[in-house]
Amino acid sequence: MSEEALPRVKAVKAGPDFTLDIEWADGSKGKADLTGLVHSSRHFGVFAEDEKAFRHVKPVSWGDGIEWDNGLDYSANTLKELADEQKPMSGKHLAEFVKHRNLNNEEAAKLLHCTTKTLRTFFKQKTLPNYVSFAVRRFERDPTIFAAHYRPVTVRPRGRPKAMVKD
Repeated sequence: MSEEALPRVKAVKAGPDFTLDIEWADGSKGKADLTGLVHSSRHFGVFAEDEKAFRHVKPVSWGDGIEWDNGLDYSANTLKELADEQKPMSGKHLAEFVKHRNLNNEEAAKLLHCTTKTLRTFFKQKTLPNYVSFAVRRFERDPTIFAAHYRPVTVRPRGRPKAMVKD
């Protein structure tokens, strides 16, 4: 278990569609889009049929989670994980991941199933495609998943090979 304090919800407000604006107890703010949850869960599916009911949400149990008037609840920890997973990731974050793991561009490109040219384009982007963000977050969180997909690539020096010296 992590030594971090568990997240606590200070305030929550339903936004458009199935989004939530969240204020965390530490003062930070975030958004969470529960559309996928509403449309994939038999419990939360009630909101697909009654969108007005989704708007009646509040923090409960000193911020340990949130609850709707119909009795459905969601833990603060899971809500934080969902919100963090949905945050946009920048090319700068990807570059830091590559540097932290001591990957060369060929290794990073192979890990993400793209070309090195595409990887260099990713480094410059303000917002990465979702599949890249998803993969990077997964590799950061779980060293076993990283090890399962990482393959070292030896990079040859650029230019002509040095002439062999004859004895």
